[in-house]
Amino acid sequence: MIEKRKVEGYVFDNRTHEAIFKLSKNNIIDTINSPISSGKEAITFLGFLKDTPLALKIYKIETSNFKNMDKYIKGDYRFKKISKEKRELFLIWASKEYRNLSLCLKVGVKVPIVIAKEKNIIVMSFIGDKNGIPFPKLSEHKFSFEKVYPQIIDNYAKMLYGAKLVHADFSAYNILINPETEEITVFDMGQAVVYSHSKSKDFLKRDIINITDFLNKKFPKKNTTYDSFLEDLKKRKEEIYGRDS
Repeated sequence: MIEKRKVEGYVFDNRTHEAIFKLSKNNIIDTINSPISSGKEAITFLGFLKDTPLALKIYKIETSNFKNMDKYIKGDYRFKKISKEKRELFLIWASKEYRNLSLCLKVGVKVPIVIAKEKNIIVMSFIGDKNGIPFPKLSEHKFSFEKVYPQIIDNYAKMLYGAKLVHADFSAYNILINPETEEITVFDMGQAVVYSHSKSKDFLKRDIINITDFLNKKFPKKNTTYDSFLEDLKKRKEEIYGRDS
């Protein structure tokens, strides 16, 4: 069982603590170590089930600012009833990320494997080495353009045309890279929207701008433009799904 002192130093409400211990009781996770990342809305902990490392993402209901969350939820046909109550909004957000990751996995996008969700907690596969050290973000590590760029195109094409999702916060800060193989993993899918969302095209444009600006700063001689990135997405779509899809 998880020791309460492992998590009691963080600002979680009683129901979050209850969810953690329910996951432990159901043999989803049996130990929690230190945080491996911390953002405005969530803290991700390294956990274990026996010797298997896991990532435990806990949304901070009590201390988070949720002002900008509703614009990514309103207009998503999967979530028609949107509560104005803060806790309920975070529960919807956790469900949204879980479902987005599940959709991506079905079409072959390299994202963390979702294992379980309990209230505002998502348990996922750990993306890192055998010693429990997370892989670096793409923004933090040197890499080969020739090896990584095709992966970026492949993953976003599958996300957009296969899962019918727009990431809506796609950047080098939300991509992990294996330092040895240079294989990438896309993460942080809570804000991703369905393509039918009224703002999806605006979010897609922003995603393309963010990643191409980063690539151009890193590899100025490659001259990756917004138009060329979009064309590469369309080409990959045809390769995977056919011209008429």
